Amino acid sequence: MGVALALSALSLRELDSLRLVARGHSDKQIATLLGIAPSTAQEHVEAAKRKLNVRNRAEAAAVGVSLGLA
Repeated sequence: MGVALALSALSLRELDSLRLVARGHSDKQIATLLGIAPSTAQEHVEAAKRKLNVRNRAEAAAVGVSLGLA
């Protein structure tokens, strides 16, 4: 699955979380900004990583930056 196709599979919260990861925010900061629990923020980030087929947060951030989300 290509990145563009995987990106279209992200939920709105996963996309919001990816955007904030690309901007360098932690799960706790993401939770505060989105008004959700830190564990929920972490779940959204993990789901986005799975759907984008990236191994870690740094790769997810790089994908977000390359797509202009930062």
